[in-house]
Amino acid sequence: QQESCLRFQIENQPFKMAKKLPRDPGAPKRNMSAYLLYQNAMREQFKALNPGMTFGQLAKYTSAMYAEMPPAEKEAWVARAEADKARYLHELASYVPPPGYDAKGDAIIAPLGAKGRGKSGKPEKDPNAPKRNMSAYLLYQNA
Repeated sequence: QQESCLRFQIENQPFKMAKKLPRDPGAPKRNMSAYLLYQNAMREQFKALNPGMTFGQLAKYTSAMYAEMPPAEKEAWVARAEADKARYLHELASYVPPPGYDAKGDAIIAPLGAKGRGKSGKPEKDPNAPKRNMSAYLLYQNA
């Protein structure tokens, strides 16, 4: 019953999240920054030192440790990030996208539900549609 209640809440939300366009599964993975490489490498170690930390607290702790890191050690992480960027650019150069995907692997086909819709997601207004009646006040103003 709790699951059905949760499903009802999710289905009846007042707004809908925009769906991301699909990516080609064979496309090269993006390069990671020096901080992300550091965070992924040290996450388990920091979790072991502080087992009661929540995800947000762990992220704050990791960013503080990265900020206090000596420049020599930080350079090692920057070098790893540069190597990862070189890997990505090399894979991207040899990547041939299938039809319907751009050079980075993102889909270029519009989602199915977006036909006849503008930037805001509202249906486009027909310029030949009849106009609404003017109110009595506007008729008085224009006379």
